[in-house]
Amino acid sequence: MNDSAIKFHVPDHIEGIVAHVFDTMLSLPVAPGSPGSLPDARVSGVIGMGGDNVIGTVYIHLPDTLARAVASSMLQYAPGQEVSDGDANDVLSELTNMIGCRLKSLLNDADVFCAISTPSVIRGAFAVDAPPGVCAETFYFTCLGERFAVEVHLKLN
Repeated sequence: MNDSAIKFHVPDHIEGIVAHVFDTMLSLPVAPGSPGSLPDARVSGVIGMGGDNVIGTVYIHLPDTLARAVASSMLQYAPGQEVSDGDANDVLSELTNMIGCRLKSLLNDADVFCAISTPSVIRGAFAVDAPPGVCAETFYFTCLGERFAVEVHLKLN
């Protein structure tokens, strides 16, 4: 691993990754948001990454109402059409995969080679404690007037 990998700085990339995914896949703008709590009724996507010189996890936490609105946008539902939990889960899983894959690609470009896991979805409120030595950063955004968070846990060896 060369010096550029050690200097990989997630905050330099995450805003652009999230904005690109939401714009490309949902035609929805996102903006940086202020830190704060999210509602207990939320849907979180999670994807792991690992390699010889890196371990990490990416979480995307959306309020349930935003998860349903995002799913409605991606699936091009008619106004007022109800979004099932399964459809919201599928869309959040795909968004998590796209954000995780883009971060993985940027890490690979910085000579930090890794693979990613299959995304999973978790419903409800929870907190994640990063293991010792893992840098945990949370980034807040707004979309459709609601705050959501992207949490990145990353350890570069």
